[in-house]
Amino acid sequence: MRESGVLSHLAVALSRRPLAFQLTLLVLVTALPLMLSSLLMYNRLVANARESIRQSLLVSANTFAGLVDSEIDTHVAIVSTLAQSPTLLRGDLEAFWHEAKQAVAIVPSAWLLVTTPDGQIELITVEPFGTPLLPKHLAPDIVQRVFAEGRPLVSDMVIGSVSQKRIAFVQMPVFRDGAPLYSLSIALAPERFLSLMQNHFTRGEVVAIVDRNKNFVARIPDHEARVGTQASEGWRAAMARSSAGWIETKTVEGDWSLAGFAQTARGWSTGVAFLEVDINKPLGTILWSSALTAGTLTLLALALAVFTAWHSSRGMTALATAVQDLGEGRLFTEPPAPFAEAKTIANTLTVVSAELNRRDEAIRRHQIELETKVLQRTEELMTEIKRRQETETTLRQSQKMDSIGRLTGGIAHDFNNMLTIVMGNLDLVQRRLKSLEHSAELHQPVESALQGTRNAAKLTHRLLAFARQQPLEPSVLDVNAEVADLSDLVARTVGEDIRVQTIFAEGLWPTFADANQVENCFINLVINARDAMPSGGNLTIETANVFLDEDYVARFVGLVAGQFVMLSISDTGTGIAPKILERVFEPFYTTKAAGKGTGLGLAMVHGFVRQSGGHICINSEVEKGTTVKIYLPRLVGGIRNSAAQQGIEVDVQPLRRAAGGETILLVEDDTGVREYVIDVLEELGYEVLVAVDGAEALRIFAKSTRVDLLFTDIVLGAGMTGTQLAERLLKLRPSLPVLFTTGYACDTILHQNVAFNLLNKPYTQRDLAEKIGSAIESSEKRSSATAA
Repeated sequence: MRESGVLSHLAVALSRRPLAFQLTLLVLVTALPLMLSSLLMYNRLVANARESIRQSLLVSANTFAGLVDSEIDTHVAIVSTLAQSPTLLRGDLEAFWHEAKQAVAIVPSAWLLVTTPDGQIELITVEPFGTPLLPKHLAPDIVQRVFAEGRPLVSDMVIGSVSQKRIAFVQMPVFRDGAPLYSLSIALAPERFLSLMQNHFTRGEVVAIVDRNKNFVARIPDHEARVGTQASEGWRAAMARSSAGWIETKTVEGDWSLAGFAQTARGWSTGVAFLEVDINKPLGTILWSSALTAGTLTLLALALAVFTAWHSSRGMTALATAVQDLGEGRLFTEPPAPFAEAKTIANTLTVVSAELNRRDEAIRRHQIELETKVLQRTEELMTEIKRRQETETTLRQSQKMDSIGRLTGGIAHDFNNMLTIVMGNLDLVQRRLKSLEHSAELHQPVESALQGTRNAAKLTHRLLAFARQQPLEPSVLDVNAEVADLSDLVARTVGEDIRVQTIFAEGLWPTFADANQVENCFINLVINARDAMPSGGNLTIETANVFLDEDYVARFVGLVAGQFVMLSISDTGTGIAPKILERVFEPFYTTKAAGKGTGLGLAMVHGFVRQSGGHICINSEVEKGTTVKIYLPRLVGGIRNSAAQQGIEVDVQPLRRAAGGETILLVEDDTGVREYVIDVLEELGYEVLVAVDGAEALRIFAKSTRVDLLFTDIVLGAGMTGTQLAERLLKLRPSLPVLFTTGYACDTILHQNVAFNLLNKPYTQRDLAEKIGSAIESSEKRSSATAA
C-alpha cells in the first residue's frame, strides 16, 4: 500500500508537467545509468589492462635477467678455459697472448688482461704484446677477493684504465701449485648488453641493466648518456626492498612509468618499463571516444524528445478541440494527428457520430469477448492449480521416500545384526542336522526359517530401493580398455604440468553401457579436473569392482543395489565449496568465466549415469581437491544383476577350514552377533581373539604372537570405528589381511586409504568361511610375490 501511494503521488506530479519535461526526464533517467555503467566498465578495463601489463613486465624482466646471466656465463666460460691454459701456467705470456686473442675474438667488444697478484698488468689483448708501462689493475680490491675466494667474480661498472670507457669485467684467479700466479680479467662491454636489449625489446619499452651499486650497465633509450650513472631513486628503493617485483615510479628523465624488475644470478638487476603516457594513450582514446559518442547520442535524444513533445502537444490540442466539439454535438473535420495512435483517435472521433446507433451492439460484442476470455483464463488458472497440486504431491512423496531412506538407514545396522544372528544360527543348525540321524523332518522347517530371513533382508532392500528406466544403446564394455584407449588423449588434454596416474583393477568386471557416452563422461571429468588445476597437480584415474548395498543406494532415487564397476577421477585442484557442490548437477549452472563453459557437462554425466542404472557421487574439499566416482552396473550372464541381489546361494563346495592354527582377531560390539561368529570360527578350526571395541582390540593385538586376519564391524560403539582400527593395525603390520562387516557400508564410512574386503550383514557360515579364506589366501599370495 505504501509503495502504491508513492507511485500514485509520482504519477500525479508528472501529470502536472508538460510532455517535453517528461520526455527529457525519460532520456536523462535512461542515459545517466548507462553512462555510469560505461564509466565503471572503463575503470575495470583500465584495472585489468594495468594488471596484465604488470605481469607482462615482470615476466619480461625475469626473462631478460636470464639472458643477462647467459651472456655473463659465456664470458665466465671463456676466462675459465683460458685460466687452465698450459702456456699461461708455465709463464709463456707471449704465446698466451696469441691464444687469448683468438679466444676473446668470438665475443665482439671483449678483451682480456693478465695481472699479477699485486695488481700489475702483464698483458692486454687490445695492445701488442710487450707494450711497456702498462698501468696497474683499476680495481685491485677485486683481484685480492678473487684470490681469497678462489672463484670467478663479476665486477660493477668502472672506468677502464686503458680504454677510459665504463666497463665491467669477469675476474678469474689462476693458481700454480696452490699459490696465486695470475688474475685474468675479461671485459663485459656495455655494448654487448645494449645489442641484447635491441634484439629483444622493440615495442618502445624502457629497458635497463644496473650493477650492484645501482649504476646503469646498459639502457634504452639514451644508452651513451646513462651508462655508469645512478638508476632512478624509486627503482633503487624498490630493489633495496625486494629482488623482484613491479613499481610505479619516475624514470631518470622524470617521466612516470610502470616497471617490472628482477635480479640476476650474478647480483645485477634488470628492469623493463612502459611510460605511463604510452599506457594511458590508448585507454584515453577509448574514454574520450566513448564519452563523445555518449554525449552526442544524449544530445540527439534530448533534441528528439523536445521536437516530439512540441509536435505531440500541437496534435493533442487539436484532438482536445475535436472532443469538445463532439461533446457539444458539432460536426468537425478530421484534426491533424502527431502520430499514428493519435490519427486513430482522430479517425474515431470523425465517424463516431455516424456510429452512435451501433455503439450498443459493439459494447455487447466486447462483453461477450471479455466473458469468453475470462472463461479461458479461468480454465487456464484451474489447470495451473491442478498442476501445482500434482507438483506438491510429487514433492511430498519424494520427501516421504527420502525420510523412509534416512529412517531405514538408521535402523539397518541393528536390524541386520539381528538378521545375522538368526540367519547364521539357522544355517549352523541346518549344517549340524545333516550329521544327525533321523533329522530329515527338521530340514524343511529350518530351510523355511532361513528363507524367511532372506525375505526379511529382501524386504529391507525393497524399502531402500527406487526404480527407474531410461532407453540407451548399451553394449558389453571393458572400462579398463576404454580408459587405456583414451590415455594419449588424456595426456594431450591435461598438458605437461599435470601428472597423470592410472590404477587399473585386476579382473575388472564387464559392464553394459553406451561406450560413446562413457567416453564423453570420462573426457568431461578429465577436463573439469584439468581446469581445477591451473598451476598443475596430480590427476588419478582408478577403476575397481565395488558392491553398493541397499543402505547406501536408499539415499538416491532410482539406484539399485548390486555389483558395480567404479571409475574414479581425482584431482588435487582448487576443490568445490559446499554451497556450489549442492548445485553442480544443475543444467546450465557453471562457475567458469563467460565463454569457458556451458554448465551442461556434469548435468550430462549425471543424466547418462542414472539412465544406465548407475550412480555418481562427488567428494570435494576446498584447496585440497575433488574426487568424482561413477558406478556402472556389472554385467553378469548378459543381465545387469548379481546372485546377491536375487538372494541365490550356491552351497556345493566344502567349507574352507583353518590351516595350521590360523588366528582371527574378532571385533564386534553386538553380543549376539559376536557369540554367533565365535561359534562359527571355532567350528571352522580357527583360534579366535575377541574384542568388543577398538581400544581392547589394540591391547589384544599388542600382546598376541600370531594374528592371521582382522575381522571387524565398521560401526563400533566406543568411539573408534572399524576403519580407524584397521588403519592403526596396518601401520603396525602392513601385510595384515582385513575383513570388514557392516549393515550399511558406504563411502563416507570406509576410509579411502584403507584397502578392504567387505562382508555385508546378514551372512551365513559359508559366506564367512569363503570371505576369510579368500582374504588370507590373497595376503599369502602377495607375500609370496614380494618375497620372489
